[in-house]
Amino acid sequence: MIVKQASPAMIQQQIYTRERSGLFRGTEGFDTVAASDGLDSVFIKKQLHPFCVYDAPAELASRGEKEAAGYPPAIHLFHTDGGDTVLGRSIYQPVDFTGLRSAFLTHNYVIPAARRDEIVIDYSRYFEADYAEKYFQEIGRVLPELEHLPQRKRNPLLRQSGPSGLPAGELLDELKLDEKSFKQLLFAVMTAVGEGRKKVYVALDVPAEQITQYAAALLKVLFACLPFEQRRRFGFLTYAKEPQSRKHIHLQFVERGSLRPGDREIEKEYVFDLAAGRLPQDEVDDGRQPYLEFVWRAVGELESLEDFHRFADDMLAAKEPQSRGVLSAYHELCVFYQVEKGRWDLYENHKLTVLRGLLGYLEPADAPDSSLRLNDIFLAAFDREFDRIKQRNIPELAVVECFRDYYRLDGRNYGPKLVNYLIHAINNALTEGQTELAYGLYALAESQPELSKAFFGTVLKLDGLSDRLFEPYIRNKLAEAQGPKEVLNIVHSWAVAQPDLLRNASFQEYAVESLTDKLRKQQRLLSAVHMVLENIRKWERTPLSDSGMTMADSQLAELLSLAAKNLLLNDLEVDKLTQDQVVSAAFLGRADAFAGLQLEGRQRNHADMLQTLYEWFTRRESMEDIFQALSASDMKRVQQLGREWLQSGIELVQFGKIVLAFYQDADSGFADYDEVLEYLHQHAKDKETIYEFMLWSQGHPYFAGSKGLVPAYAAALLRYFDKYDRSAFKSKEYRTLYFEKAGAPLAKVFAEARLALSSPLKRFLAQNGKKVGATIIVLASGLVVTAGILFVMQQQGMLGPKTPVEANQPPAQAEKPEALVYADNVAGADATATETTSLVFLFPGAEQCTAFVPSALTIESSGGSAQQFTNLKYESNCTAESSGAGDLGTAGTTGPSGAAGGAGTDDAKSDDAAAGGNEGDTAKDTKENVKENGKENVQGNAEGNTKESKESVKKTAENQDSGQSADKKDDSTGGTNAADATKATNTTGAGNGTEGTKGTDAADAADATKTNDKTNTNDKANTSDKTSKTDKTAATGATNKTNNTETDPAGKTNKAGTDSAGASGTGQLNDASNPKSAKSIGAGGEGMKESAYPYRVAVSLGMKLDVPAGSLIKLGDQQFTVISREEAQSMMSPVESPVESPKQ
Repeated sequence: MIVKQASPAMIQQQIYTRERSGLFRGTEGFDTVAASDGLDSVFIKKQLHPFCVYDAPAELASRGEKEAAGYPPAIHLFHTDGGDTVLGRSIYQPVDFTGLRSAFLTHNYVIPAARRDEIVIDYSRYFEADYAEKYFQEIGRVLPELEHLPQRKRNPLLRQSGPSGLPAGELLDELKLDEKSFKQLLFAVMTAVGEGRKKVYVALDVPAEQITQYAAALLKVLFACLPFEQRRRFGFLTYAKEPQSRKHIHLQFVERGSLRPGDREIEKEYVFDLAAGRLPQDEVDDGRQPYLEFVWRAVGELESLEDFHRFADDMLAAKEPQSRGVLSAYHELCVFYQVEKGRWDLYENHKLTVLRGLLGYLEPADAPDSSLRLNDIFLAAFDREFDRIKQRNIPELAVVECFRDYYRLDGRNYGPKLVNYLIHAINNALTEGQTELAYGLYALAESQPELSKAFFGTVLKLDGLSDRLFEPYIRNKLAEAQGPKEVLNIVHSWAVAQPDLLRNASFQEYAVESLTDKLRKQQRLLSAVHMVLENIRKWERTPLSDSGMTMADSQLAELLSLAAKNLLLNDLEVDKLTQDQVVSAAFLGRADAFAGLQLEGRQRNHADMLQTLYEWFTRRESMEDIFQALSASDMKRVQQLGREWLQSGIELVQFGKIVLAFYQDADSGFADYDEVLEYLHQHAKDKETIYEFMLWSQGHPYFAGSKGLVPAYAAALLRYFDKYDRSAFKSKEYRTLYFEKAGAPLAKVFAEARLALSSPLKRFLAQNGKKVGATIIVLASGLVVTAGILFVMQQQGMLGPKTPVEANQPPAQAEKPEALVYADNVAGADATATETTSLVFLFPGAEQCTAFVPSALTIESSGGSAQQFTNLKYESNCTAESSGAGDLGTAGTTGPSGAAGGAGTDDAKSDDAAAGGNEGDTAKDTKENVKENGKENVQGNAEGNTKESKESVKKTAENQDSGQSADKKDDSTGGTNAADATKATNTTGAGNGTEGTKGTDAADAADATKTNDKTNTNDKANTSDKTSKTDKTAATGATNKTNNTETDPAGKTNKAGTDSAGASGTGQLNDASNPKSAKSIGAGGEGMKESAYPYRVAVSLGMKLDVPAGSLIKLGDQQFTVISREEAQSMMSPVESPVESPKQ
C-alpha cells in the first residue's frame, strides 16, 4: 500500500469487511478493503483493526433475526496516543459477497489531532455522522479525504420520536437512572477518564435492537455534563456483546444479561446493570461532590453548563495535563464559579476549601490573567471576614492562615489591611480569654518575616498596643524557650527585626530573667555559660544600622553576659566539674574573663579556682605559679580534683601535671613522695608507666638536684620497690628498657633496691665479699686434701668394703605428654572384611582415660580439609586390672600373627583356664615356701653367690629389660602363641618369673640355671616348688633374683611373652582390650618395669582412612597430635625401679 502525505486538516477514511481480497491479504476473508491515502498501514493495523469487529447480540441470534436493521450498530469513538480521534461504526450484514454467510462492515473516520477540539464544542455532529452501509467493488481501494464529517439525513419527525429527541430528564427516567444512580454514573465516567484506572460497563434495560439508540442519547447527556478537558479524552463504545477491556475505551454499553455477578474480569470495574438494578458498591457522598450536585441541578438546562465549562477550561489552562482531568479540580472550580455568581452560602459551608483552592490557583508565578477572577473572589472573601472581626467575632485560625499565605502574593496593597485584621483578631481573642488562639495568631504573624516586621512595628509604635499585645507575648515566648540557646536565638531574631527592642527596658528584663532561669536548670553549668558567652560574642557579625555598632556591643548583650557569669560564680559546684568542661571553656583563658563583676568571697574563690584549673590543664608546661592566687584550702580542693581527672590517663605527657597535683608550696615542695608513688601504683595502667615516671623524674627539680636525687625521694623509691614491686629487677627486659637507662643518681638507688630485694645469701656476700672469698679458698683447699686422703684409704681397704654402686641408673626423663595417639588399620573378624582405621589414645592415668569420651571428633591433616566423625564406637580400658604393658595391639582385632586382640583368642582362653586350675595349689605352696625358705634364701644369697652366679644375674637382668615380670596368679595375655609361651617359660628362673624374649639366648638362660644349681645349696625347697612364678613373698630379698632358677613346667611366668611376629615385652604397646593382660606387669620385683601409658581407648572410624603423623585430632576444646606407631612404641619406655647390685 502506497501512503501519500496526509493533510493535517483532512479527515481520513477506512472500510473493513469480508471480501475476495483486501489491502493486506490476497485471499478472501476479513481485511481493510479501502482506505484514504493519508493512512499509514501500521496505523491501520495497530489502531483501527482492533476495533473492526462485531458480535451479534445473543438475544437476536437466538430468535433467528434475519433483518440487518434489527441488529444494533456498534459506534465507537476514541483518541489515540498521537492525538488523532477515531470515529467509526460496525454493522451486521446477513450475507457477504458470496451470499452464503453473514459478515459485518466497519467504517472509520480518522480526525487529525489539529481538529481535536471540534468534539469539545460540536460533539453532536459526531453522533449524527453518516457511514457506509455496504462496500462495492466500484468504490475501489482508495477512499477520498474529507473536509467535514458527512451527516445523516433523517426525518425530523422520526428524530423527535426516538430516544435522542427526548429531554434529558425523561431519557433518564426511561433508563431508570434517578439522581443517585446518575451521579454515580457521572462520577464513574469522570473518574475513569481522569485517572484511567477503571472501566465503566453499562447494561441498559432496553431491547437488543435499541441498545445503540439509547446509548447514543445517554452519551449526548454525558457529553453535555463533561468538562472540556474530559471531552478531549473520553472514549466509548455503544454496543458490545460481552464486556471486554479495550485500550482508549472508558465506557462500554453491553447486552443485558452479559454482566454476570461474580465475574472476576469486571468485579473491580464500575458496573451498572440497570436491567438487574445492580450499581457499584462505592456510593457517592453528596455532601462532598459539589460538581455532581451542580450538574444535577442543571440537567433540565444542560446548555447552561457550557459557561462553567469555559470558565473551568480557562482556570486549568496553566495546570499540568494530569491535574486538568481529575474530578476534584472541578469540585473546586464549580464552587468558585457559583460563589462568583453570588452563592456565598457555599463559601460559608466550605471556607477553608474555597480559600485554599483559590490560593492554589493564585500562588504560581505564571498564573494566567484569567486567574484575576479568582483573585477577586479571594479578596471578596477577606472583606467578609474582616467585617466579622470588626463586629468582635472570633476568627478561625485556619482561615487566618490562608490570609497570611496570601500576604506573600500582594503584601504591598494587601499588607496594611491584614495587619489591622490581625490586631483586631488577637485583641478579640485575648478579650474573650482565648489565650491559645491568640498565641496561635501571634505565631502566624511571626512566621512571615515581612508580615512580622510590619505587624510588631505597628504594635510597638503605639504604647497602648505594646503593653497589651507585645509584652505578654514576648514574656511568654521567652518562658517557653527550650534552654538558654533558644533564649538567645529569640533575642537575636527580635533585635534584628526590631532594633528598638535593644533599648526596651521590658524586653531587656524579660531576656535576662529567662536566660538566668534556663541556665540554673543546666546540669553542666560551666559548659552552658561558655555556650552563652560564645553565642553573644558571635553577635559581632550582626551590625546595627542606626548606630554603626554591632549587636555584641549593645547594652543588652552586656547584661546577658554578666548575668551568665554571675550565676556561674554563685551556683558553681567545683568538685563536680570535669576536665572536658574546664578545658572547653575558652573564655577562662582571657584576661577579662570576669570583667565587669565585683568579685568578693565565694565568687572570687570560684573565679580563681576556675582559672587555675584552666591554666593547669591547657598549658603545655604548667608551673607551680598557677596556685599563687589560691588559699591553702582552695589549692587542696583544686589538686584533689586534678588527681581525679589525671588518674584515668597517666602517661608520659601528663607527668608534669601529675607532679603539680602533689605540690605543697615553694618552701616544702613535696611533703610526701610516697604519696606520689602510691598514686601512680593505684592508677597507672602498668608497671612500665611507673618506670617511665622514675626515669622522667631524675630530670625534674622536684625530685633531683645537682647533688643527686632528693633523699626523701630516693627513700620513697626503695620503699615502693619493697612494698609493691619486689620482682622488678628479675626481668631482663625491664633492666634493659628502663633500669639500665637511669642516670648515675637514679641508678644508684636502683642498685640499692635490687640488693635489698635479693636473697639473704647474696646480701651477705655483698656485705662480706672479701672475708667470704678468703674463707672459701681455705675450705676448698682443706676439702681437696681430705678427699685425697680418704680416696687412698679406700683403695687400700682401710675403710671397709666399697659402697655398692647402683647399676643402670635411668636418665632423667623429659616431660611426658598428657596422651599419645596413633592410627592403626584393623582387619575385620572375617578374612574378607574391609580394613578400617582406628585411633588409639594412650593415657598415663586412669582418671584421664575414664574422662575421655570420643563420641565425635574432627581430623585436620596438613594440606587437606577437616573431616568430622560423629556417633563413633570406641572401647575403653581404664581400670587397674586392664592396665599393663602387654603387646602392641589393636582394639577389637585378632590376627594369625598372634597380635593382641580386643577380646583375646581361643588359645589365650585355654591358657587362662589351664593357669586357673593351678591357682589354688600355687597359692598354698607359695605361702609355705615363704615360711620355710625365707630365711635360708637370705643366708644362701649372702654366702653362696659366685662369679658365675653374678654373670647369670647380669644376663637375667638383661632379659628382664626386654621382657616383663609376671605378677599375680590370674595373669594371662590375649592372643599369645601357646608354644612361644611355653618356650619362654624356661628361659629364666627368677623368683618372680621374669618373661623372656626371642632376643634372649636360651643357652645363656641354661648356663645361668646351672651356675645357680652349683652354688645355691640352700634352695632345695624353692627348686621343688612348682609354682615358683607366684613366689611373690620370696622376692623380698633383693639378692633372691639369682636364686629359684627352676621353673614350674605349667607355670604362668610368660603368659605375656612374644607373639609369632616376634613382638614382646615393653617393646610393644599393651593389649588394652584383654583385661587379664593388664596384670602382666604387677609388682613382681624391684627390678621390674612399668609402662608409662598403661591406659588406652581405641576409637573406630568405621572406614579406612589415611591419618598421617602430624594430623590434628580435635574433641571439643581438646587437641591431640597424631604420631607414628613406632614413635608411640619408643615413648612407651617404661619406668624402671632402681636395682641394687649385690654386695660382695
